[in-house]
Formats: sequence, structure tokens, C-alpha cells
Amino acid sequence: MKRFGVALLSTLVLTSAFANLAGAQSGDIKVIINGVTQQYTQSPIVSQNTTLVPLRGVFESLGAQVEWDSKAKKVIASKNDDTLTLNIGSKLAYKNSNPVQLDAATQIQKGQVLVPLRFVSQSLGAKVNWDQATRTVTISNQADGSTTSDQTNSLSSKHLATPVTQVTYDTYYNDSLTYDDAVKLAIADSTSIKTVENSIDQAGKIMKEAGKNIDFVPAEAGVEASDKAFKGYAQTNLNYEAAKKNLDMTKEGIQYNVKDLYNKLLQKQNAVKLAALNIEDAERKLKVAQIKRDNQMSSDYEVTQATNLVTQNKAALDKAKKDLDSAFLALNQLIGYKPEQRYELKDKPVYSEFKSNVETTVSQVLTSSTAIWLSEQKVDLAELSLKLYNFSTPGNTPYEAEQLNVEKAQLATEGTKRQLEEAVRNAYNTIKGLESQYSQLQAGLVSARSAADMAKKQFDVGLATELQVFDANLKVTSTEQQAEDLVISIDTLKMAYEKPWVLQGAASGAGAQ
Repeated sequence: MKRFGVALLSTLVLTSAFANLAGAQSGDIKVIINGVTQQYTQSPIVSQNTTLVPLRGVFESLGAQVEWDSKAKKVIASKNDDTLTLNIGSKLAYKNSNPVQLDAATQIQKGQVLVPLRFVSQSLGAKVNWDQATRTVTISNQADGSTTSDQTNSLSSKHLATPVTQVTYDTYYNDSLTYDDAVKLAIADSTSIKTVENSIDQAGKIMKEAGKNIDFVPAEAGVEASDKAFKGYAQTNLNYEAAKKNLDMTKEGIQYNVKDLYNKLLQKQNAVKLAALNIEDAERKLKVAQIKRDNQMSSDYEVTQATNLVTQNKAALDKAKKDLDSAFLALNQLIGYKPEQRYELKDKPVYSEFKSNVETTVSQVLTSSTAIWLSEQKVDLAELSLKLYNFSTPGNTPYEAEQLNVEKAQLATEGTKRQLEEAVRNAYNTIKGLESQYSQLQAGLVSARSAADMAKKQFDVGLATELQVFDANLKVTSTEQQAEDLVISIDTLKMAYEKPWVLQGAASGAGAQ
């Protein structure tokens, strides 16, 4: 019965015409290649009366292979015996080393190379049509044996590569950025670093001046003026050392902020890719719903539901793009880049099992923490004041109050230690929890890949539709990206685990003045 249903649907598909899907919004340019509406993160544009389309998305949909040479800033595309070369910013392209004059110079918008529409027909021999009224580009390469009617009317009539996708995501960037380079840029651009460096200079000069009148280190209360001078010097020395440690801690805080924003940007890019695939999935389901309705196999309600899903997924993609732009903006502000600057992120975390002795890490954190060091120094200062307390000085703070200052400093130190220990343990448990989720996703990924492979085999013998193959591959892609997002989150947490104080920003040590 299931085989009969699939065969019937395929027959109906071959004899039915797809209705146009939702029209392009005012000002948008729609691209249809061999009957399939395309989705690009950078839409086609009209510049100086010339329509420019995304090169990679169009060329790959027409069967060409595309490579990007980031150093030379050029694109190399090949199909059969033809090789095409385009340099960014140039109005001259080359087909098999022969020059081809372009209507407009190639350019990069949001990471995609845009080329004049006419170049598609010049280079690949495709049939290109521009409908000014609907702002629609229609491209087909019927010479390759595929017809528009076959593409639009059949869910299972052509052999599909795996995975099936009609979505093109940003691939070309003028620049690339590693995590280490981003850290260097952020430190060089940081006003906080410059402020702390000035604080070190200032604290050092004050300490040097305060030390001029120190002739000896008092062992107990003595001459009031000498004792006061020494306590003042001890305080300025603490301020100086704290300022130096604050510089290191500020740099560590910047390293964490860069790691956090860099990794979030990776996740936002994944979100855009998945959102674009979800649109294609929804549009394919809408086409099926329309075919079934036209052949009295379902009602208008199913078409309405499918249409609403397309609308929802388009809204989700718009939001994902805005979130991606915000992620770029946040990192650009930190590293001193222009708001509109875009680049390829070169460093992507790779999963490795988290093996760490939490007790050892707690001990290391408590030993190396600037916050704890500062608290302990405050205890030493309070004890020094108690040791040099002069009972004969009128108007002195009561001795018992000085004792309480020591106790307060000790309690503050213990509190800081507990907070850091708790932060380490929480980070450890969170990482382990994410690892558990990752393992579950990996098990699900094995099943998803097996299901996608089975769907492809069934499709090849006519027992499954193209939509079923696409859905199976979409499940694989979705699971892979969920797993990748977990790996990225773990990567960020590992830094917080080893240096939990980075979550609190720069140390407040200089404030001990």
C-alpha cells in the first residue's frame, strides 16, 4: 500500500504544475533555477542598471564547481572543459584564458561574490530571463538535459545528490580571523589595558615617594609618625602590586570575552544555515500540499498550514540574520573593527573528552587567583595595623575595632575562596552535562545518517520521494549543528573552568587604595 501511495504521488506530480510560491517582497529579487526558488543570505541586487547575482549559489546549482582564493581575491569556477576566473573589483573575467567583458565589476556583499546576471549565460550557456515586473530572475540549463517542467513537477523523477540542498550560505570573505589574532587586536584596542597601565605607573610613583621616609621596618608600636608612615608605605606597595596583577587579570578577561564572542559568532552562523534549510524544507512541503490539493487528495487547510510554516521559517531566518549581524558587531567593537566588517572565522573547536581532576583544579585556582591574593594582603595589612597599634595615641580607633578589621578581612578571604571553588565546580558539572548531551546527539546522529542512507536507496528505486530524502538529510544536518554548538559551548566553559575570575571581568585590586 505504501509503494502504491508513493507511485501515485509521483504520477500526480509528473502531471501537475506547481503554483508560484509566495512572491518576492517589494524590492527583493527572486531567483529561480530550473524551477527551484533559491535562498541566499545576500539577495541579488541592481547596481547601475545591472542585476548582480550570487556567483556560488547560481553556478553550483547549474553544475559548476567553485573555489575561492582568499589571498589572490579571485574566484575559479569549472564545469566540464570550461574554466572561469574572476577577480574581485574587476570588470574583466576569463573563460579558458580568453577575456570576457562584464557589464559591471564583481563585488562582495555579506560574504558572497556578486556577478552580472548576463555573465551566467555568457559563461555557462544557461538560458537567463529577467522579469522586471515581478523582479524575478529565471535561469535554466536545458542543454544539460534537464527541463524546467521536470524540475518543478516531479518530487522523485531525478537522481539526487546527498545531501539535497538549494541553500547557499556566505562563503567568500575578504579577510579571515583566528582566535589568537582577535585577542591581540582586542588587547591593542582596549582602553581598559591603557587605564591599568597608567594605574601601575601612578601607583609606582606614589609608592616610591612614600618609601623615601622609611628608614626601618618597625617590629611593634613605636613612634607614631614612623608607624603611620610605614603603614602608608605598606598600603601603597599593595596598591602597586595589585595594579600589576590587575593588568594580567584584565588581559585574561579580554581573552575570555574574545573567546565568548568568537564562539557565539560561530553559533549564530550555524543558526543562519539551519534556518535557511528549514525554509527550503517548508517550501518543498508546501509544493507537495499544493499538488495533493490540486488532485483532491487534501484540503485547502493543509496548504494554508504549509504556507504559514513557510512564513514562520522566513521570519526565523530574518531573525537569525539579525542575530548574526549583532554577533559580528559585538566582536568587531571588541577588536576595533568597523561595524560592517565581515570575515571568515578560522578556528572552530573540535570535540575531545574533558578529562580533569576537579579537586586539583580547585587547588590551582585558589593558589593563582589574584582576588584571593588581594584578600590575603588585606589581612596582612589589618594585622600590621593591629601590631603597630599605639594605646597612648588619643582618639585612636578602639583596639577591639582593629581586631574586628582583621576578622572581617579573614572572612572576606574565606568567602572569596568559596565563591571561586563553587564557580570551578559549577563549570565542571556544566561541561560534563554538555558532554552527556553530546554523546546522546552522536548516538542520534548515527541513526539519522542511517535513515538518510536508507531514504536515498529507496529514492533510487522509486520507493521514496525527493522530499523524504531532503527531510532525512535535514535531520542529519540539524543534529550535526546541535552537536557543533555543544562543542563550542564546552570550549568557552573550559576557560571559565580554569580561570573562573574571568567571568567577573578585570580585578578590582587597584581599588584597594
